[in-house]
Amino acid sequence: GQLEHALLEQRSTGELLGTMLVRKGWVKEVDLLHVLGEQMGIPYVALADQAVDWTLASRFSAALLTDHLCFPLHMDDESLIAAIADPLDAWAVSELGKEASRRGRKLHLVLARAAEIRAAVAQAKQQAIQSPRPPV
Repeated sequence: GQLEHALLEQRSTGELLGTMLVRKGWVKEVDLLHVLGEQMGIPYVALADQAVDWTLASRFSAALLTDHLCFPLHMDDESLIAAIADPLDAWAVSELGKEASRRGRKLHLVLARAAEIRAAVAQAKQQAIQSPRPPV
């Protein structure tokens, strides 16, 4: 069946099983994220429903956000809330954790669709062009 085919292909390509299932159209990305979220204790969110602090987003490396599909959403007195498409991206999680620690906050991750994160990154870049931040 499909699972056996996917497992064989995964062995030869090394691609993550979930990524492959989504790419082949056998699983919807949002369904995969819900399952991953339940397994890992990380909630799934639709970024369209989230308030985004564009000023906060402008303080993060564009390479981190673009290359690792993560995006800072909000920061309060205790935590930095960041969306990520792949919670198994250890480097991205580590970098977000360092950013939170530098600001004296704890990192709280939420899962979001890759396309939504790409759109948020593009919008953050547009916001930065329209209202450049003052020099530090």
